[in-house]
Amino acid sequence: MNISLKRQTPWGCMRHFVIYKNGIKQGKLFNNIVTEIEVEDGDVLSFKEGYFYFSKTIKIESETKEVVIVNNNHIKQLFSLFIILFLVISLLTFSITSLKGFVSTEIASFYILNLLFRYYSYSFNLEPSDSLNSVPRVEIS
Repeated sequence: MNISLKRQTPWGCMRHFVIYKNGIKQGKLFNNIVTEIEVEDGDVLSFKEGYFYFSKTIKIESETKEVVIVNNNHIKQLFSLFIILFLVISLLTFSITSLKGFVSTEIASFYILNLLFRYYSYSFNLEPSDSLNSVPRVEIS
C-alpha cells in the first residue's frame, strides 16, 4: 500500500528529513512537498534530520494512510527554554579560566541543546484511511 508523507513545518524547515523504511534509506522529505512511499503493514519508518541522529520512528498499521509532520504546539516555550538553558550554562562556565575550555564548553552545550530542541520540536501525526477529516490525529513521540 502507498502512504503519503507530508512535512508542514514553517519553523526549522531548512533541513530535509531522510526517510528510512526498516533501516533502509528510502529518500528525502522536504518541507511542503508530498512524498509517496510503498509500505506494508508492520513496517517501521524512521526520520532523521541532517547530522542529528535522534530519529522518530513510526510503525505502519493497515489503516495508516498518511503521516503529517508538524511543529510542536509549544514551540515558543521550547525555544525560550533553549535560550534560558544556554544562558545559564554560559554563566556557569564563565568562571573557566582558559578561553579554549570556555569556547569548547559553549560549543558542546549549544550542540547538545540544539539536538534536544530539534528532537522535541516536531510532532508526527498519523491519519487513518477512513474519513480523514472526522478522525482526530494521534501524536507519536
